[in-house]
Amino acid sequence: MQLTATDSVVAGVAQKPVSSLPGLSGRVPELDGLRGIAIGMVLLHHYLFALVQADRGTPLAYLLVLGRLTWSGVDLFFVLSGFLIGGILLDARDSANYFRVFYTRRFFRIVPIYAVSLAGAFTLSSLANLGLAERFAWMFQNQLPWLPQLFFLQNFWMAQSTNWGSFTLAVTWSLAIEEQFYLTLPMLVRILSPRRILATLAVGILAAPALRIALYVLWPEHWLSWHVLMPCRADALLLGVLGAVAMRNPVCRGWLSRNHRFSSVLLFILLGGMAVLTWRAPDYRHLPMLSVGYTWMALFYLSLLLYSLMYRESWICRCMRWSWLGWLGTIAYGVYLFHEFILGAFFSLLWSRPPALSSLPEVCVTFLALALTLILCRMSWVYFEKPLVQLGHRSHYLPAEQRKAHTIAAFAVERSEI
Repeated sequence: MQLTATDSVVAGVAQKPVSSLPGLSGRVPELDGLRGIAIGMVLLHHYLFALVQADRGTPLAYLLVLGRLTWSGVDLFFVLSGFLIGGILLDARDSANYFRVFYTRRFFRIVPIYAVSLAGAFTLSSLANLGLAERFAWMFQNQLPWLPQLFFLQNFWMAQSTNWGSFTLAVTWSLAIEEQFYLTLPMLVRILSPRRILATLAVGILAAPALRIALYVLWPEHWLSWHVLMPCRADALLLGVLGAVAMRNPVCRGWLSRNHRFSSVLLFILLGGMAVLTWRAPDYRHLPMLSVGYTWMALFYLSLLLYSLMYRESWICRCMRWSWLGWLGTIAYGVYLFHEFILGAFFSLLWSRPPALSSLPEVCVTFLALALTLILCRMSWVYFEKPLVQLGHRSHYLPAEQRKAHTIAAFAVERSEI
């Protein structure tokens, strides 16, 4: 029977894993570079663009326009997570110990350092409440309940209260989204056929902007809801998974490799759309961004990801392999968790107030906080996070043949007990 184009794509989902495909074996420096760009954008947003105030029409105000979308570094993280986690699950979907290995590895990568950040925030908050660290008290205004944060549920409280919570833990909304994504995607990949996986991805990608618009119309006063709830941000995550599907399909990879010019034009068009969003609609609370802007940004980041992997001799790909960018990418998780905490601590010790950039001393302190953040997070990666990641990776996925053997053995035991 002759395969249609859709059938060919679907058939390729379960083919050999991406790690065995040309140019994607072992650690991929281009992905580390993209991760470095993502955390670099977050740092620029929180350490520069969100702290500077400029009068309208001044040269500084026009310069700050360039950084209006630096907050979307989180969206690049979402696309990367969808691509990497989706790829892992697609490669291991028939494994005998599929769920156990996946969640063991995710636990050791995510939970220990997150627990450290929660413990640090809780300790400092308690000291401030007791009057022993009053200079830090502002960091814990509007504090969310601690229990939801233990289970990565703080984004629901943020959406309902339209409150980011404490300064130190406000960034953890994205971790909640990713953890909720990790609870749903593995089951879908496991139980759905390859064709239905593609259909589910398409539905989820289209449903996300529709849900954001519905919340904008029906629940407008809760403007954080469409920014911090997982289904509303599923388009970026699922587009990443779609990219993982494409990279595992020989037909898609072959088509991309033969159509470098088309990919370049598409990337340029998407970049133009990013420029329009930057100039005209950078606010995630407004309809243009929440309706199509999020999805457009995710498409741009996905195109950049695929371009970086496919065209290894392009200048874009060479940039992604810069060693300093990869270095930043390896410590991205720790930097994301602690950069606000460290910046707030510096301003608390010196001025007992939130960060701002309006004087030379404040600029110097901000750079000092950045340097300390990078140093501490590098040490955390080398001596704390990396050993735990290696411990998690002692669990290996069993091939499908062993899964069948386990099933037969279990059946034999059951029969013998009868």
